[in-house]
Amino acid sequence: MFSVLHAAQSGMTASNLWLNAISSNMANSQTPGYGQRLVEFSASADVASRPAGRTVGAQTVQPALGYTPGAFMTQDAPSFGSQIISASGAHNVAINGAGFLVVKTSSGKLAYTRDGSLQTDAKGQIGLPGGSLLEPPVTVPPGESWQVAPDGAVMAGPAGQAMKPIGKVAVALIPNPEGMVSVGSNLYQLSPASGPAVAAAPGTAGRGLLETGALNGSGVSLASQMVDMIQAQTAYSVSAKVIAVQETLSKGLTQIVT
Repeated sequence: MFSVLHAAQSGMTASNLWLNAISSNMANSQTPGYGQRLVEFSASADVASRPAGRTVGAQTVQPALGYTPGAFMTQDAPSFGSQIISASGAHNVAINGAGFLVVKTSSGKLAYTRDGSLQTDAKGQIGLPGGSLLEPPVTVPPGESWQVAPDGAVMAGPAGQAMKPIGKVAVALIPNPEGMVSVGSNLYQLSPASGPAVAAAPGTAGRGLLETGALNGSGVSLASQMVDMIQAQTAYSVSAKVIAVQETLSKGLTQIVT
């Protein structure tokens, strides 16, 4: 009885995690550079219910029996899209191809993003709305206009005068982007599964060039999320039904005994 309840409970938990990922994806369908959450599940290790019996020569006459006690989530990975959308911000940039912008968070740790909503803070440092700054850092002199070239060069200068280079926007290639870990605010950090990041100028060694006046779109497909939601709801309901059936059987057994 308890093995049935545990298996059904694990199914409900897995379906709930799946629905959580779907809701996050749908909420961020318009978030620039968002990596769609892809979840994967696996069966728990088999529990032996009967050991193997006697053997004759190399043949097992009575093999071992076991059951799978449930399911669990094995992966929650981001998947990034390639769509580029027009943006009104003068300093917005999209990566036309592979790669991620490199930023340093307020805690001093490096992070990676496909969100190119660049802006300057009170000190003229270029970064993202959440406060993370470009790495390597780029600071715009007070009162000067600035722009980013497709090769990552940041140009700045007083209004009406020729602009001069003041820094570079780097683009990092990551061997397995789906292995990165989300840390919020559209930022991702490396993990053993992602491999190391190698940053260099846009347009070099497979890195995408930067496209100004644009942003990378979300990796979410609303159509696929709707289909997944129906499947997750059905799986949750079926697991709940198993618990209800088991409860009915247990009550029947109790009445027989008493």
